[in-house]
This record gives sequence, C-alpha cells and structure tokens, in this order.
Amino acid sequence: MSRLFSYCCFLAFLFLGMASAQAQQPPIGSRSAQPSGAGTQDQGELELDTFKIFYFYADNPNQEIPFSDSTLGNYAQQYDPVRQRDLDYRHLGNLGSAHEPIVFEAANRRGFDVGLHQYDLYLTPGSKLPFYRIERPHTNVSYTLGSQQADSYIKAQFSRNFADGLNFTLDYKRISQLGQTSQYPNQNTRNTALATGLWLHGKRGRYDGFFSFAANTIEQEDNGGLLREPQDAGNFSSPSSAEVFLPTARTRHSHRELSYTHYYRFGGGQDTLGRAHRSYTVSHQVLYDNSIYKFFDEYVEAQDSNFYGLFPAFLPDQRGTRFYLDHRKVENSFRLATFKLDKANQGRARNQRDLLEVGAVHTLHWLEEAGADSTINNLFLTGRVRINPSERLLLNLYGHFGLWDNAGDYRLSGELFFDFKKVGQLRLNAINQLYLPTLMQHRLNLSEQPVYSNNFDKTLSTTLSGTYSLPQWKLEITGQYHLLNNYIYFDTLGLPSQTGIPISIAQLIVKKDFSLFWNLHLDNVVALQQSSEDFIRLPSIYSKHSFYYAGKWFRVLNVHVGLDLRFNNSFFSNYYNPVSGQFQLQDRTEVESYPAVDAFFSMRVTKFRAFFKWENATAAVITDRLFYQTAYYAHPSAVFRLGVTWRFLN
Repeated sequence: MSRLFSYCCFLAFLFLGMASAQAQQPPIGSRSAQPSGAGTQDQGELELDTFKIFYFYADNPNQEIPFSDSTLGNYAQQYDPVRQRDLDYRHLGNLGSAHEPIVFEAANRRGFDVGLHQYDLYLTPGSKLPFYRIERPHTNVSYTLGSQQADSYIKAQFSRNFADGLNFTLDYKRISQLGQTSQYPNQNTRNTALATGLWLHGKRGRYDGFFSFAANTIEQEDNGGLLREPQDAGNFSSPSSAEVFLPTARTRHSHRELSYTHYYRFGGGQDTLGRAHRSYTVSHQVLYDNSIYKFFDEYVEAQDSNFYGLFPAFLPDQRGTRFYLDHRKVENSFRLATFKLDKANQGRARNQRDLLEVGAVHTLHWLEEAGADSTINNLFLTGRVRINPSERLLLNLYGHFGLWDNAGDYRLSGELFFDFKKVGQLRLNAINQLYLPTLMQHRLNLSEQPVYSNNFDKTLSTTLSGTYSLPQWKLEITGQYHLLNNYIYFDTLGLPSQTGIPISIAQLIVKKDFSLFWNLHLDNVVALQQSSEDFIRLPSIYSKHSFYYAGKWFRVLNVHVGLDLRFNNSFFSNYYNPVSGQFQLQDRTEVESYPAVDAFFSMRVTKFRAFFKWENATAAVITDRLFYQTAYYAHPSAVFRLGVTWRFLN
C-alpha cells in the first residue's frame, strides 16, 4: 500500500508541475504556444535538428532517408524494440525475449531458411547497417535503466568522415536483463548487436565500396513458462518466487557476418541547371555468414519426462537435452541498374526518380548438425523497378525466381502510392510468393536423436492491402487480406503440421489521433482481424491508446506526460517452445483480457532527452491476476524504467 501511495504522489507531482508550467506559457496564438510534438514549432525544430544528415543502406546508396531524431516524439518512452512500431509484437514478458507479431504478418522469404526468427528485432545484420552522408561527426547514445542496475539497454550510433572519401559508421545495441527481483526464475537475457562499416567514395564519384562486419549474439535463459504463479497473499511483487517448467534451460544464437558491396557508375553528371543525367551501375556483393544455434538443458528425470514427453519420438538423454546447428553460407550477387536522380540539392536527401535493376544471387549453404550434415545451393534471378516522377506518385515493383535447390520459388510484390493533396493519400500493396518449408519445419534432431522429419509441399502466400490516409485529419485506414495455401504451423505437441485447406485472414487497422483542449492528445491504433481456420490464433481485437499532455515548460523544456494503454480480447494465445524455438498452438489456457497501462514522463532540452516510465501500472490496481500475452509467460509486476539519450554533432 505504501508503494502504491508513493506512485500516486509522484504522478500527482507531475501533473501539478504540468499545470504550473502551463500557466507560464505565452498566450494562445503566439508561435511558442504550439504543442510540442504536434504543431508547427516541433516540425521546425525537427528540421533544424536533422539538417544535412541522411542515411542509406548498402543495397542502394542512391536512395537516402533524412535522419529523424524522434526520440521525444509521441512515443519516446517505447524503448523496447517490440513496441517501437504501430502494431506491437508480443514477447515472453521481459525485455529481449522471443517475440512474434500479435497482428498477423506474412513471411518474407527468399531461398533456404533455418526458421529461427524469434529474436530478429534485436539483431543488426549488415544489410540493416545505416551509412550516413554527413558534414560533421554524428553520435547518438542512449541508456535505459530497469528496476535494478543489472537491467539495462544501451544503444550507440556513430559516423565520421575521414580523408580520401572514407566514412566510418558503427551501430551498437546491448540488452541486459540480469536482475532477480523483477524477473521470474531462469528468465535472464543478454543480447548484443554490433555492426560496423567503412564506406569508400571514389575521388571522381564513380566508385563506391561498402565493407561491413556484424556480430550478433543472443543469450537467453529459457524457463518454459510458469508452472505455478508466485503466491504471496495476493501480492505479485516478487516474481522470483514462482515455479517454472525449465529451471536450467539455455539458448545461445551467434551470428557473424562479413560483406563487401561495391558499385561502379557510368554516365550521370549534371547539366548547367543542376539536373542529373541518367546513370548506369554495375554492382557486386560477396557475403560470408556463420550462424551457430544452441539449446541445452540439464537432465532432471521428473522434469524431462513431463516437458519433453510432448515430443512423442524423443527420449530424454541423461547427459541433458541438446540442440546444435552450425549454418554457414557464402553469397555472391551481381546487379545491373540504371536510374535517374532528382535535381541536386545539398539540403535534401538524394532520391531516385526511376530505377530499373536486374541481377542474380547465388548462395551456397553448409549445415552441420548432430546426425545430419548437408549442402544446399540457391540461385535466384532478381528484378526491381521504381518510378517516382514526383512526390505525388510512386511505383515500386520487385520480383525473384528460384533455380537449383529452390527451383520454382518466387516472390512478386508491388506498391503504388498516390498523393491527392487535400483529398488524402492512397497506398496499395500486393505480394504473391511461393516458398519451401524452413529447416525447423522440415526436421529436428535433439541429443543426436531424430524427433521428426517431414516432406511438406511449398506454401503459397498472397497478401493484398490498401491504406487511405488524411494527414490533415490525422486519420489512416488500412484493409488487408491474406490467403495461405499449404500453411505450416506447429501443433499442440510442438510438431509441425501442414493444412490441406486454404486459410484466409481479414484485417482492418485504423489510426486516429485527436488534439484535445489544454494541449492534451489522444493517439489511437485499433486492429481488427479474423482467421477462417483455427490453425492461426489471433486476438480479434488489439488496440493501443496514448493519452498525454504535450507542451513546453519554463520556455526551454519540451515535455510529454501521460498514459499508454494496450488491450486485446481473450483468446488461446500461442505457447513458446524454447526447444524448437517456435510458437505453437495450445488448448490448455486462455489469455484473458488485461488493460495494460504504463505511466510515463518524457522531456527534451536541445539534444538531450530523458524519460521516466512506470510499466504495467495496472498491477497496482488489479492484484488478483497477472498480465499475459503469450500462454504461460507472464509479464512482471509494476516496474520503473529510466532512460536518457544524448546526441552529439562534433
């Protein structure tokens, strides 16, 4: 009760400070009275803050994106990667744990796939390493502290120009959830993502080379969920007293990647009016990747017979349950492209008015695992078309077709964007793809014993979507339709199965932001979805709401203070099986509706940002049950988070 009283006092202090600062603001109508994060003043500050900083990726250095330091924004408090998006992913309740979308998303496949993607949001592969076009060194660092000093999230980005056209960039992220008091037993995580690169720009502007190195490591304790919730006279403030299915299980994923991408450009140049001539490029990329996947659990007879007995063909080994896979690949890709850039402008990002690209990608895979070694060859023909004659029209087309071991696999996608100015904006998307099962769907070996081996058909997936937005009304409506043939899922025994009937998923997503009185705002995202079959289990309703005050205190301090709410209806959520690394069906427990509320305060002074967050504040009111998004994996009780971000330009 004393803790609840102190929390309430803290929130009361924030809102009293908000009212006091509101009284010190200039009269309505003056420019500085515009709400921070919503008005023209914030837009102007954002433009000054991001001037002449642009980033791009090595697969297309001629399509730049303006760097936007939106750490204040409406969602500065969303430090967790699973929540830094319109539609959240769900995880196992603790930062850095396995995740999957809570609103269905179609897979994006090209060639052989191991099928272990439960940690993708925490990884930085070389293809996602941003390179920067800057005039001064750029550094952006942030630190988030959890309820204990052992719980932290560190991020750092750095880029600097050197002599002779050389640029260095670094991207570092480290999640450490090593505390005990706010974690359930055997649930610690430590994820490290490091990517660094060199960009060499030729003196004549004809040659560009990009070298990158990426080292991603995932280290997880896997408790398999709660066997028995903590019981402390109705008080859930001590998660460490719970009993779990697996008190000793561990997972480790290690990814090491080296790549070099280079381009040679013909043509181009500018006329006397600054207009760019058509350019032609020849490019090549060579990539080496070594990924090692491990799972280990000590042998406990009573535990193993209960938990691992779910796999009918598996007999627990007295040396412990072990999974090991070493996946190495060497990839070479060649591309020919022609494009035309917009008129040169030093203060704007480079943009391709059009692009025509054809290429071929060959990948050689080596697999080393207990009881099964193999080699796989992939060869794909690729093509890309981009037409962007003005800001009001954009057409993007992409396709690939597989030969060799993945012969017949293909993907076709298209995006069409219209800007009707005051009437609104329309975006249409279509994806059709055919792909082989992943390795984890095909076979699994544990402790040198085959658990299953399948020969499934290819999956055919089609996605159609349309989005209509009215920026002036802060309204966006999206309709999506997915059709899956030969869909592969993991059943209640943790074994992969393939449906013999098509599955359709209809989705409606509405985003609407309201600007209320007294600088108050209400931002909303509501997703409705329905699957035709029970093989895909989703909440039919998922919604996010953010109610906050946005303003300027003491003429220098931009602040947001408010509440975030997440909600979904009750449903039989998937269970995460750490042995196979898959989310599987379960029929034993229903995840109940739970209004998860977070209270937050965020601030900005020039290039310094900070936030304070009280996570799962609902637990201070609802004390008779826990918050679940994934079956058997509960979120901890209410905890505090404190984060700071500092950006340097020298």
